[in-house]
Amino acid sequence: MTRDRIRSVTREFTGDGLRRVRELVEQTARLAGVSASNVRDLVIAVSELAANAIRHGGGSGRIVIEQTDEGVRVEVSDHGPGLPEFVSRELPAPEEINGRGLWMVRNLCRDLHITSTARGVTVRLFMPRAGRTA
Repeated sequence: MTRDRIRSVTREFTGDGLRRVRELVEQTARLAGVSASNVRDLVIAVSELAANAIRHGGGSGRIVIEQTDEGVRVEVSDHGPGLPEFVSRELPAPEEINGRGLWMVRNLCRDLHITSTARGVTVRLFMPRAGRTA
């Protein structure tokens, strides 16, 4: 265990578990000292990612939430078909059906990393503690 690791939680989830995912993220971020507005943004972002995992990734997903001295790291993964090679960073046009979720997540969390393969998608986020920068 590294010095900065305070607490780590890993959970598998389905649609019935989205509420618990949001609660875990909120609780862990608050304990890590993340500001109230950033806690709210992180919960919204992770909720969107978890819903996407269920909708597009096979009906279930996995979340890892890690509290560190610097803030909170969150990883959401699924076993879906993966994302297209290019995912736009721009707001999708009004007639587009999909794409707003990742756009929103990118705007709520500055530190976002997406890994997409044929075996699924993993999205990693970090939200700093109050008084720190990402």
